[in-house]
Amino acid sequence: MSPDDVLGQLAGAAPRKLLEDLARIGAALAKNDRPRPEVELFLTSGQLIKGRIVSVADDRQGAIALVQVGGSTRAPAVTFVRCDQIAALGVVDASLLVRAPTVDAPVPSKLELNRQIAAKADDLASAVGRKLALWLGGASELDDDGRRAIVAALPLVIEVITAIAGDEMGKEALKSLETIELGSATSGEVYKDGKKLVIRAPKLVTEQYTHATLRRAIEKLL
Repeated sequence: MSPDDVLGQLAGAAPRKLLEDLARIGAALAKNDRPRPEVELFLTSGQLIKGRIVSVADDRQGAIALVQVGGSTRAPAVTFVRCDQIAALGVVDASLLVRAPTVDAPVPSKLELNRQIAAKADDLASAVGRKLALWLGGASELDDDGRRAIVAALPLVIEVITAIAGDEMGKEALKSLETIELGSATSGEVYKDGKKLVIRAPKLVTEQYTHATLRRAIEKLL
């Protein structure tokens, strides 16, 4: 399948799940002054609501989607829609569901990535109390989206390893590692290869690690 075949990579999901994914993507786009994903909500009443998804939250009666339907950033016009009233969902740019959104931030070169990783090696050694090699995986997906994903995940990786090493049990568990290899993948993955911990940063915003999810994935392997 061609990487450009967006239709071939799409998977069906309930409106709420899709809106939650699009809301996370929208938050990343908004941080870079880019418009949030545009959606069309077809309600069971027959009404059609067009706008940009902002968030999905729960109240006592179920999930509610917040959609900007007009106005400006300072004075937005919004509609609150109950997710259980959505019969169908249209996504104006479905490629956002299978590719990382393009942002205006400069794409780090492979050389710059290696420099940043080398600069963080001292922080890592300080956290675990010994030298722990940190490098960029040569077999990684290092296209623009991949390099963006790695540079975004690097501080989180250091933060999580530092937290694990925060007690004697965690520090002892980390002794099973000699190397941490950073790379990227569409949805991300974490696995252990001998004494090497491999972390593939997810390109998709919807799959990005949080402190809790990355720590859980690493600790399962220690």
